[in-house]
Amino acid sequence: MAELVVLAVDPADPDPAHRRRLIDEARRGRVVRLIAGRYVLTSEFEAASEHERHRARIRAVLPWASERLVVSHESAVALHGLPWLGTFPDSVTVTDPIRTDGQRRAHLQKAGGAGRDLQETRVQGLPVTSLVVTGVDVALRSPFAAAVVVLDALMARGVQRQALLDELRSRTPPPRSRTRARRAIEFADGAAGSPGESVCRLRMAELGFPAPVLQQEFADERGRIGFVDFWFPEQGVIVEFDGFVKYRDPALREGRNPEEVVIAEKLREDRLRARPRVRTLVRVVWADVQDDDRLSRALTGAGLPRGS
Repeated sequence: MAELVVLAVDPADPDPAHRRRLIDEARRGRVVRLIAGRYVLTSEFEAASEHERHRARIRAVLPWASERLVVSHESAVALHGLPWLGTFPDSVTVTDPIRTDGQRRAHLQKAGGAGRDLQETRVQGLPVTSLVVTGVDVALRSPFAAAVVVLDALMARGVQRQALLDELRSRTPPPRSRTRARRAIEFADGAAGSPGESVCRLRMAELGFPAPVLQQEFADERGRIGFVDFWFPEQGVIVEFDGFVKYRDPALREGRNPEEVVIAEKLREDRLRARPRVRTLVRVVWADVQDDDRLSRALTGAGLPRGS
């Protein structure tokens, strides 16, 4: 979907009828107010993704802010198109290169960036922290799972772990935040295929299960079967995370209807189970990942050992 168009009501607009029309449309619920004088069509807003909505907020807020501010943290995640768990905040997060401490205003949250190299780049014409700086910002401030999702995606884009560790080393956060950020960076793996796989891998580790091989490829006499999400070679167990996206997203169905996708997945599973090294295959879904008992039962039932 194209980026949301931000509609403006400018107090200096010589056409007062334009201002009145937009204000009237807001009263009728036909447009959504982002900030004073900045709107998007309700129909487009409701159809947009979380990322598209937050990028619209950035474009609404930034023209009113100082030119020195750089989009950062969660807002940089949205601008770079990195995956994110849950919803984005209603405020836009920026880093101020001359401030030593943070500041919160309506629709704008500032982080202090004095003395730091923000490695500023441009996305959609807007100033934003680099991928490396964004990753470390998120690792220092966001929940651990959210940080892992972002860091996995960064490494999949080619960001090196050492670059993230070097950037972290240049910061002076509280010791606890530094330790947590380092753990997230060291845990991250660019082979993760989706945010769901990232969270699933994290939950498995937290529950004490062995570390899997990610994206292991399998083949048989008929040729390539494909990659699996998690492979435990010592136990002969394949674990697949099923977020159901492949059934719902037409782009991922490759012209097939959902029923055809289900049949193809069943045939693929049959071929995987027939491989000599594979003892069993188990599927987990978001509901399992969000419930430690359910996930633990699914994995131990498949024969995976759980550490004490």
